Amino acid sequence: MAKITAYSDNILCTDGDFGDQTTQAGIIIKSTIGKVDGAVPRWFKVFEVGPDVTDLTPGQWVYVEYGRWTEGMSLTDDRFDTEGNVSKVWKVDPKGCLAIADEKPDTVNIGDNMGVRRKTL
Repeated sequence: MAKITAYSDNILCTDGDFGDQTTQAGIIIKSTIGKVDGAVPRWFKVFEVGPDVTDLTPGQWVYVEYGRWTEGMSLTDDRFDTEGNVSKVWKVDPKGCLAIADEKPDTVNIGDNMGVRRKTL
């Protein structure tokens, strides 16, 4: 089985947050994918980074400016899932990274109280 590898300043991510979101108060905000108001930044989980990326590590979450990611590719890789399930992988533009978090934020908006660091890569 071939394995995907990040090189140079490439950032490869999984778990793109494109679905419905629930606020801490329990309010469900429906996904806006495919609509004009869906042009917003999204959270992605960092899967692998190239050697020129020093501010991100696999397992962290990165908040990416709208449109600064590729179309997701479906891949099977035992690093995603030992059962061989297919996962989607996106390549993220380092210049589109707006914030970094060690855990996936459970809120719609980013702020100071959620462990997020603003970062320009």
